[in-house]
Amino acid sequence: MLKKIAQGRLSELVAALLERGELYAPVRDDRGVNFQSIGGPEEVTLDFYNTLLSPKSVFFPPSEDLIAYRLGKEEQAARVLPLPATPTVLLGVRPPDAKSFLLMDALFLGGGIPDPYWQARREQTIVIGYAFDQGPADPADFYSTLGIDRADTSGSDILLMKNGGDFLLQGITAKGEALLSALTILAAAPPGEEKQFAALLAPGAGSKTRHLVLDPEAVAKKLEDIFADNAFWEGISTACISCGTCTFVCPTCHCFDIADETLFREGVRRRFWDACMFTDFTLEASGHNPRHAVYQRLRQKVCHKYSYYVRKFGVISCVGCGRCTRSCPVNIDIFSIIAQAMNK
Repeated sequence: MLKKIAQGRLSELVAALLERGELYAPVRDDRGVNFQSIGGPEEVTLDFYNTLLSPKSVFFPPSEDLIAYRLGKEEQAARVLPLPATPTVLLGVRPPDAKSFLLMDALFLGGGIPDPYWQARREQTIVIGYAFDQGPADPADFYSTLGIDRADTSGSDILLMKNGGDFLLQGITAKGEALLSALTILAAAPPGEEKQFAALLAPGAGSKTRHLVLDPEAVAKKLEDIFADNAFWEGISTACISCGTCTFVCPTCHCFDIADETLFREGVRRRFWDACMFTDFTLEASGHNPRHAVYQRLRQKVCHKYSYYVRKFGVISCVGCGRCTRSCPVNIDIFSIIAQAMNK
């Protein structure tokens, strides 16, 4: 099903989506563009290349309360907080980020025990992907090297694309088709525009900034072979300051910690983002830290994405969005690390 609406009517489309439940979409402020919960159509922008942070926080918040409890002298009362149940629409997701949801599904839904919080949000959310405008890719990006097209439909329920003065919206999943059918402000696209839409999808694959072919099995094997090559890892980590910025902007980093926080006998058990790049991520109660050196932590991050994840789920846990490179204060580029590793 292919629908369309004039770009000048974006505010009407946003208003219609707000009627479906909570809406997350790109919002511009002094720092740049990020996904936020939308209160009104005027907040939304689709005029951007990429957001500073990935939209993974819609499904995996930076912090969330799991259990509430009260401490008493003779007893302790605790209750599990309800799972999220708000119908949600996520608008304007670039194809690499939409693909990241599938990579995270492998862990949170297919890793043995499903994560109920991730699962509940995924089931309640409709993802509207947003194809890249045709043009040069940012030099930090390498999504095409990982097999992700600029108009990839993987992970989206609907794909939205600019075409002249219109937005075209293609239903990808049954959930997406149902939403398009319910949005009465949309017009059906004629057969000629359906052919145009298909043609617009094709050119995206040609935009590349990196040309090394990454075969997941070959990369995983190479990283296993050089795991004990401390000189290599020390060399590529010389500039790293273990700030963790790369993990917090990444759409596929998923490490978290859980802690109890209590004030005046009222408390919550809360989970929150953590990062393998932090000095005390593996610090043990005894005081021993098996990854005390910077190179060990950077090696863990690289091997997790390009080796361990491949061995466990058959895919590289990276979508080439370029955020880690753009945000790194010392200009470390994960793709360059892989390229150096493959050339050893």
